Amino acid sequence: MLVFELPLQICFLIPMPSECVSEKIARLLDAVLQKEEFFPGVRGFLENAAAEAEDGDFASKNEGRPSFRPYTFDQPYPLEAERVYCTGKVYTVRIRTISQELAEFFSRMLPLCRSDCLQVLGGGLRLIPRGALERVHTLTPVVVKTGYGYWRNRMQVDEYEERLKTNLIRKYNFFCHTNLSGNFSLFKNIEFINRKPVRVSQSNVSLLGDKVSLTAACNSMAQELLYMALGTGVGENNARGCGFLGYRFR
Repeated sequence: MLVFELPLQICFLIPMPSECVSEKIARLLDAVLQKEEFFPGVRGFLENAAAEAEDGDFASKNEGRPSFRPYTFDQPYPLEAERVYCTGKVYTVRIRTISQELAEFFSRMLPLCRSDCLQVLGGGLRLIPRGALERVHTLTPVVVKTGYGYWRNRMQVDEYEERLKTNLIRKYNFFCHTNLSGNFSLFKNIEFINRKPVRVSQSNVSLLGDKVSLTAACNSMAQELLYMALGTGVGENNARGCGFLGYRFR
């Protein structure tokens, strides 16, 4: 498994509050993915990922099991002090994926794409090398959905850690067509960077997320899953810009 990164230069056609940006970028990617003549089979891929399950995974209509989109993206940077992106100024947004086919598709199709509010100017594809990960940290809020709202209302930190781990294992099993169990340590430590929940606006709904820093365990399976997470994100709603990771190698 390899992780590909596509840094894109974009500019906004109207002033854009930072809390609205992820949804706008996600819609642009959805529109590009609908161009089935350029990416055979993508329509079925999107249909299988159309309904979002309560736990945040994408429910497959055909197989009755969760499916996931193999990409995520961060917030454009630099972020203005007023947290509103300026019209005409050039920013960079990074898209990551574990699919080489999808990476090459995005690198071909996204340059010069535009929507009603943003224009893609260009970008170049790069490979994130494998290495011994010491720490990963979320650059966009990680979202964990529950049936009762924000996870801290009823869940302890160790349960939250287990949700993050279980979610990554399910992604790994889905993408690698395997049946990995959870009999290994994934994190040595978790640190919450935010003092209060971070609001995430998506599809006229406000979710609550967190910024976290995770110290990686040293075993090979932990390293494999966390490397994958650089391309898929952690937690849920990753294809809507949540759970995008920064990283540091040993």
